[in-house]
Amino acid sequence: MSIISEFEDRVAGLFETAPQGYVEPFSFKKLAKRAAKEMENETYEIDGIDTAPALYTVLVSTADDTLMRPIYSAITEEVSTFVAQQANKKGYVFVGKPLVRFMVDPKLKSGKFAVFAENIDNPTLARLRKEERAFLAGNAGVGGAAAQSGVLAAPAPAPSPNLIPLNNYEEDGLDALDDGADDGLLPLPPLGDAFSREIPQTQRRSDPVDAPVGRHAAHAARTPEPVVEAEVSSLLIDRQTGRTYKVTAPSAVIGRECSQADVVLADPNISRRHAEIKFDGRFWHIVDLRSTNGTLVNDIDIDECILHSGDLITVGLTNLEFREN
Repeated sequence: MSIISEFEDRVAGLFETAPQGYVEPFSFKKLAKRAAKEMENETYEIDGIDTAPALYTVLVSTADDTLMRPIYSAITEEVSTFVAQQANKKGYVFVGKPLVRFMVDPKLKSGKFAVFAENIDNPTLARLRKEERAFLAGNAGVGGAAAQSGVLAAPAPAPSPNLIPLNNYEEDGLDALDDGADDGLLPLPPLGDAFSREIPQTQRRSDPVDAPVGRHAAHAARTPEPVVEAEVSSLLIDRQTGRTYKVTAPSAVIGRECSQADVVLADPNISRRHAEIKFDGRFWHIVDLRSTNGTLVNDIDIDECILHSGDLITVGLTNLEFREN
């Protein structure tokens, strides 16, 4: 029996023996073939050795993520084993055991997926593996039964305007993406739309010059008039690409995964929820969300600090310049 057939049988067994008797949301045989193709595309000769990518990110729909999360540990182990077997057959090596992780892409319909392979060094691979184990351990009970009983997770936030190569998406799933992408990239939504948050209308106490007297005076003095406050926002500018992200008060999360963050950065060294930028009414702050690789402001490792225009924020390998708008 071929490697891919054995893999397909093992994955089918995982779904058949699951407590709720899950049905596979898509073809894992196609997923395996896509992972193998990505491995080929991202394998490079390093010091005379064909080194294959060790990090594989699978994007799935919100509904499929909810369904599969209780058995993600077993699924990721099987995909990792398949990738390792394929590499061994080709004579490729890894910097460490391949890491497979599933993430949500709200643009995808149920039954569609995408696979991305990335080359990272061994220390980064180890940190991401630790982070992934913690994530799965904290979410093992989410999904499955909850989804089948009608209790679904909160809707995921709108995705950030990142460019995603269409050829990484499962071939039957292209109808889930926008049409007209002749250059192979998803069209960008209007800048900042993914990060805007409505500031609720506030009310202030009115103080009329000629305040009425008598029994209704106190009530009249307290009658509020609605006043709409101006939008408070700031900008994050990627020093490498020049891409600008608009962050609107009260806060926005910087991270790797579309469903977890408002400012989404395609950097494997960035955590799903890496850091949060928030406005306290006077100052902008940045808070590290216990990320794997930490957050730097002007090359200083921080837990939380106030931001000023021109400050350089480093998350993973990405440098973002902060500007008050």
